[in-house]
Amino acid sequence: MSMSHRLSLHDLVDVVRPARPVASVYLGASPLRSWRSRWHRLADQLRCDGAGADVITAVGEVLQRARSLYPGADALVAFAGEELPPRVFHTPGLRHLDLAWFSSPAHVLPLLAWLQDRPPRVAVTTGRCCTDLAAGGERISLNYPEPEWRPGVRSAAAACAEMLDRQEARLLVVAGEDEVVGALWEALPAPVRRDVVVRWTGRDLTPSRIAAETRAAARAWTEGVLADFNARGRARNLAVEGVDHTLTAIAEGRLDDLLVGYPEDITATAWYGPAPTDVARGWSPSRRCGLLADVAVRAALLSGTRVHVITAGTLFEGIGGLCRAQLSLVRS
Repeated sequence: MSMSHRLSLHDLVDVVRPARPVASVYLGASPLRSWRSRWHRLADQLRCDGAGADVITAVGEVLQRARSLYPGADALVAFAGEELPPRVFHTPGLRHLDLAWFSSPAHVLPLLAWLQDRPPRVAVTTGRCCTDLAAGGERISLNYPEPEWRPGVRSAAAACAEMLDRQEARLLVVAGEDEVVGALWEALPAPVRRDVVVRWTGRDLTPSRIAAETRAAARAWTEGVLADFNARGRARNLAVEGVDHTLTAIAEGRLDDLLVGYPEDITATAWYGPAPTDVARGWSPSRRCGLLADVAVRAALLSGTRVHVITAGTLFEGIGGLCRAQLSLVRS
């Protein structure tokens, strides 16, 4: 059985890949009832949805293992199916009621929203004697003589660029006096300075401050996508909105960015086939029916389309996206 406690987008791609039904179980934070009674209710729901005994047992076992190894876990999410080995993720801070669905595709939208608020980042404290870097459980400390702090900071910048690449991060949260931080920024390679957002915290780099800056950067990126949707997208007819237009753009391979409202509309459905972009709104004998948001998210993740979770009600029918420009539009 697989257990992961550092959720990444790559994990969700594996979770949504199966075309057959998957058990999606969310065990929320701050339980008012015992684990046993909560799990029995969730297991009954899976059974009513058609999950077999093997799948239900597998989910229960990975959740039990996670609770035993990490008793302080405040939120756990598990998946399992005939085509998906059981796995569980620790998602601290995820505010979600207990939920169990045996459906296709897997229900990952709440996890996407959770991940979107916690993008990969590198935290740096830099000074005239040392620089400390941390990201995703990785830590590096560099020490150098104070009279030679500028060469030391240049070495720290090289280490920082490498860590950003390893962590696939484009956010740098930095603490330190302005002259030293400025030297660190100038020493970063030009491609890094072009692609990375820096949030300077003065000399405060506490965990709560890092989390706050990370959430602020995540919100700014989402707001930027929405602004692009409203300005460039609509002005140049590159935006699609509503179920029919969005699913058509996905099926035709034209979508670069999918925007999905959360909380999702649990009454809206769509149909999908085994191929990543095989989606449609209407019935088809060669396709399966699933929740609209899950069908669209699966298609986007499997085809390499970026997914952005936005506030429900922002878009017509809760879904839309930005399409890539046609070559004729680029040339004009």
